[in-house]
Amino acid sequence: MTIRRLGICSLGLALLLAACQRPHPPAPAPQTLPTDGPSTAQRRAEEARWLAAFPDVATRQGDTLIIHHDGQDVGRYTDDPQGCNPYSISKVIALYDDASKRLQPVAEVTCRFGTLDNRYLILPSSDKYTVVDDVSASPDGRTLAMADNSLAQVGGQFSLIDWPSMARLATFKAGCRHPAWRDADHLTAMCWSNNGSSPQDADDTRSVFFTADIGRDGNGAWTMTATGFVDGATDKPVPAGGRPLPRLNGETPPPDRP
Repeated sequence: MTIRRLGICSLGLALLLAACQRPHPPAPAPQTLPTDGPSTAQRRAEEARWLAAFPDVATRQGDTLIIHHDGQDVGRYTDDPQGCNPYSISKVIALYDDASKRLQPVAEVTCRFGTLDNRYLILPSSDKYTVVDDVSASPDGRTLAMADNSLAQVGGQFSLIDWPSMARLATFKAGCRHPAWRDADHLTAMCWSNNGSSPQDADDTRSVFFTADIGRDGNGAWTMTATGFVDGATDKPVPAGGRPLPRLNGETPPPDRP
């Protein structure tokens, strides 16, 4: 072996020994995965804001939430570590009360069950009505707009519901979000739909996203009319590119179904 080769081998051996003697880097600190949804403190703070605006709708007693309607207790919900934990008011909407002939606040209560949020309107009868994704009320408090999940597989509908009977007036095979009422018979929303997927699926290549006017005619029939196409990720307007704007007629359930 030449002196040059011997020197290279000696240098390589020295580097190898040095590397073996280096301390190992410390293990990375364990990461805490973020919890889905607001914390209990944030939910309590949001509830406090609703109660400040509508003090007669509920009373908070520690871990117990008592819902009122027109001065009467209609529901009592206590946090349960093995079930709903916590219960909290997530929204209050104004709905028409036939007895008093005026709008009365009705609470939406959210039950945090594991990693899921289950939402309910607490009815004057003490019954609970499931809110799938979002709910809003017409200005006269006689019609509810119930939006199904906006950007996932949905069971697939945007529904108009009569208050207080809770009968479905019309259902559209569309996912919608950001409903905004203009009057008792008209609202706008950001929607998407397709003609082939069942259940509706926003990831389906046939899905189109659009702004929509949703209205009821003099005969009680509801129609969803697209006013322009938008990008599904940004909600920004996009050219129609020769595509016809969707127009959907509301489907009315059979009389024997809600």
